[in-house]
Amino acid sequence: MLFFVMYDIESNKVRYNVVKYLERMGCHRIQKSIFLADLDMDKYETIKNDLAEVQSLYDNHDSIIICPVSSDLIKSMKVIGHSINLDIITHSKSTLFF
Repeated sequence: MLFFVMYDIESNKVRYNVVKYLERMGCHRIQKSIFLADLDMDKYETIKNDLAEVQSLYDNHDSIIICPVSSDLIKSMKVIGHSINLDIITHSKSTLFF
């Protein structure tokens, strides 16, 4: 399942821990506050539930957005500026050895 995780987190400590958590879970950072992942449904649910729990632990004005996206939409996505290697994230390139 392909999905974006985007956040606006004021606390440096919380933001740092969220970044490390997402990286451990297999999400790929594509911008400072945006991650893209291609993970199974169980990991998606775990991430969604864990981030909701973090959000509920303290009084804040933060937001975390988890947005599922289709592979067709990812393929049609246009990146302006620094390019992102989506093939690595989406596992869409195959190598054929002879």
